[in-house]
Amino acid sequence: MALKAQYTAYHDTIRSADGSYPNENTCAAPPEIPFGTKIKVSGTGTYVDGRVYTVTDRGRLVKKTGDRYIFDLWMPSESQCRSFGRRNGWAAVTGSSQKAKKGKNSKKTSKKTRDSGCDIVSVAAKEIGYRETGNNRTKYGEWYGANGAAWCHMFASWCAAKAGIPVSVIPKTASTTEGMEWFKSRGRFKYKGKYTPKRGDLVYFKTGRSHVGIVEKVTGSTLHTIEGNSSDKVARRTYPLSEKTITGYGVPEYTRINASGSSTGGTGSTDGSRKQSSKEELKYLKKVLERHSGTAIGKSIDAEVKETSKLPEGKAVVQISNGNIKFTLPVLDGMKLAWERKGTPGKLTFEAPYEKGFKAVEGNTVLLKVDGVKLFKGYIFSRKMSGDGIMSYTAYDQLRYLKNKETLVYKKKTATEIIKIIAGKFRLECGELADTGYRMSAIEDDTTLFDIIQDALDNTLIMTGRVYVLYDSLGKLCLSDVSGMKVNSCVVDMETGEGFTYGTTIDDGVYNQVKLVYENKKKGKYDLYITEHTINIDRWGVLQYLEKIDTPDLGKLKSQALLMLYNKKQKNLSVSGVIGNCKVRAGSLVPVLLDLKDMKVSNYMMVEKVTHIFKNRRHVMDMVLSGGGFDA
Repeated sequence: MALKAQYTAYHDTIRSADGSYPNENTCAAPPEIPFGTKIKVSGTGTYVDGRVYTVTDRGRLVKKTGDRYIFDLWMPSESQCRSFGRRNGWAAVTGSSQKAKKGKNSKKTSKKTRDSGCDIVSVAAKEIGYRETGNNRTKYGEWYGANGAAWCHMFASWCAAKAGIPVSVIPKTASTTEGMEWFKSRGRFKYKGKYTPKRGDLVYFKTGRSHVGIVEKVTGSTLHTIEGNSSDKVARRTYPLSEKTITGYGVPEYTRINASGSSTGGTGSTDGSRKQSSKEELKYLKKVLERHSGTAIGKSIDAEVKETSKLPEGKAVVQISNGNIKFTLPVLDGMKLAWERKGTPGKLTFEAPYEKGFKAVEGNTVLLKVDGVKLFKGYIFSRKMSGDGIMSYTAYDQLRYLKNKETLVYKKKTATEIIKIIAGKFRLECGELADTGYRMSAIEDDTTLFDIIQDALDNTLIMTGRVYVLYDSLGKLCLSDVSGMKVNSCVVDMETGEGFTYGTTIDDGVYNQVKLVYENKKKGKYDLYITEHTINIDRWGVLQYLEKIDTPDLGKLKSQALLMLYNKKQKNLSVSGVIGNCKVRAGSLVPVLLDLKDMKVSNYMMVEKVTHIFKNRRHVMDMVLSGGGFDA
């Protein structure tokens, strides 16, 4: 049944009229169209043509006007809604859990539909962690009929079949050569460098190796994949788009899937089915917040990790700029450089004999080079002299100025834009700042710049699942996604470190009850959003987190998310005397291989704090680590 339609777009994060949460596969429709009805869009001349939406919501202006039905399509951002505007087209009713009405003539559609949230990437993601039983023996090989053979393409074909994608769109094969040639013969193969891959594409590694993976997404110049037979298991992997072993991409023609299936198998958003229900929402939030604590960041270590083969010389040189005068200070043993991931500037402490001709004072620029590599740029903030003529200096990087307090009101800004605003006001230089994407509004009153930025990054985490780290790189503010901060040349194990300690606490940063307060000026009252964990309240007593919020839209969502984040014992793993590596800073992900007596760690872990120590012509590091399954 085809209806004349007019399409608009909206963005909201509250529950829809049917009780579910909206996503990129849902829409609002007039009351004549029952909840659960599947609508296939056509005739708009935009990217939504061919997509199938499920009716889950209503709206005051979403109604039948004359012979046209107005449909409001959910989109992930306000800017996309504005860009889409208002479009005329057609709506094909492809299925419904109830009767779809058209005036007086009511017909029941009998066509079965596949879950529009189910695509090849969603299927593949559920398989992550599956491991062969030995000699390439897997359920994918058993399904294909070639158990015991290399199974990377069998995995991709299996995922396509499970997602309901026909073999006319993705071939059923065990051969990467055959698979690549299949796409080439149909004009659906794109060579590396001439095409930006999209979600649901297949990436073929046929240059120097023979492998295939499923494209999950592309962020910047980084390709994210899900692959079978990767170190004998299903795993996520990342590569630069310029990776030399990538030959190109098979681009499935998902639009060939007819109306009884989903046409979004290859281009649907990662967020497409995240919040189909409150249960799925909580499952998603747990995954997101584990990323925040470092747990989900801990990937199994693969073959790209290399052992440290060359010990650093540890030759450290400190250069001072006092106006137009530049000189090198004869620094004594024991210099330390400390970086922390949140709310603390980089700190360099060192000592040098006092000499009249080499006077370093407050405000002077300090540049630290280690083995010829520039490691730190900051400014002297304090100095003191001891009775033996030794001067002690403390220098901080640019993040020190984020201790200033400010009142800031912003509307629909990303965390990246907020950092730029602050940098402009306080004359701070910016380097490479990742685009965080998610927009928000807030009133920050008499708040440190550190807290303003961290609040924005925390909200971004809750809504996007991405962890970003702010740091100073040689005098410039930088913002990076931690997924791109792996340091594979720093392996932490019993040989590269001198000792370790770990412990647990509920004394700091642990809450089992979250209360969010919104001042509802229209109703003249305060709205409360409270989430609690009664079992841990019985164990530990009430440990309450209290925060005022500026919008009620995220009240319930945020209270649940914060409880998941803070309602657990804090665990820290401290490792001392690790061989120095100039690439390691707070936020870095380092491979850890340690036997902690009652548990073993063999994962990437996040560096919460690192102190580089230069003593006896040695460069070593003390680190505090989290994630990798250790603090789950």
